[in-house]
Amino acid sequence: MQNPPNDTAALLAALRVEMRQLMRQGGDWEAFALKVFRFQCAHNAIYGAYVRLRGVDPEAVASTSEAPYLPVPFFQSHWVSVFDEGTSVDRIFESSGTTGQRRSRHPVDDLGWYDEVAMAGFEQCVGPFAGRKIAALLPGYRPESSLIHMVRTFMHRCGQQDQSEWFFMDDWPALEQQLSATVEEGHAVLVIGVTHALLKWAAEVKLDQPYPQVQLLETGGMKGHGPERIREEVHAALRPLIAASEIGSEYGMTELLSQAWSSDHGRFTAPPWMRVRLASMNDPGAWAPKGKQGRICVMDLANLASCAFIETSDIGRMHADGTFEVLGRFDHAEVRGCNLLTVEG
Repeated sequence: MQNPPNDTAALLAALRVEMRQLMRQGGDWEAFALKVFRFQCAHNAIYGAYVRLRGVDPEAVASTSEAPYLPVPFFQSHWVSVFDEGTSVDRIFESSGTTGQRRSRHPVDDLGWYDEVAMAGFEQCVGPFAGRKIAALLPGYRPESSLIHMVRTFMHRCGQQDQSEWFFMDDWPALEQQLSATVEEGHAVLVIGVTHALLKWAAEVKLDQPYPQVQLLETGGMKGHGPERIREEVHAALRPLIAASEIGSEYGMTELLSQAWSSDHGRFTAPPWMRVRLASMNDPGAWAPKGKQGRICVMDLANLASCAFIETSDIGRMHADGTFEVLGRFDHAEVRGCNLLTVEG
């Protein structure tokens, strides 16, 4: 594979330095986002062409609300990167998809950057890693999965050197033994799992009493493992497993490097470098009226080397406090690896 162009790599490195400073000290995220927008218009061939086809002059854009958001299916059909296809990258994350479905591809030039942003977002929205361990009800064998990589990164941050010992799918006795031993050692445990695995655990395991010091966090995902269920039903089924009443959720996808997190009730909070806006359901060039549901558009500034402005296939609702809900998908939108538990309302 070829090496990235020196000028693009140098500009990218400078943007990462600036973003790290904003993450530590705060500052003008909007001004930084406009700088990222113009950088990607100039260096990301696919996004730059899309912006021009939308009739937008990058230099005339004065607010990120004026920036076009790239529809997420472009990650299935094109190489979305500031570097040409064939350039050496650390990893290409791929969506899980279904048999015969074209998968999204997200080239990641620097896995260390992904790890840094994911851990910073988790600590800001969920809490510190210190004093906790991570267990996973996930298929831990997919190295191309951004979710699996993220969870392994979190485990490593928690001092769990042999991460294979912390992945479970159907081995409930082994999971329960690990949870009991870890709690006895004085650690809190966060169990991160796809929805269908967590529900199966709740249905098949009968506990004398719920686990203390154990939290649950679902990442969505039924995918042929039963009918879709509203979030309230899922959380009600899971609550007997733990002493705490809150069930957390994660919203992320292959095409993003950042995640939003919910402590309960499916209302997500995002770190400051990940901004969610709602586009109109009917007018592709307008934003949804305040208080109305709309198409979720994500500005993920961690996506410096790919595309920071992404229109998802999801429908959402914003709240006055800045949190958002995911209500479902557009009709005919493909099933992909992000949290899409249906909610009422």
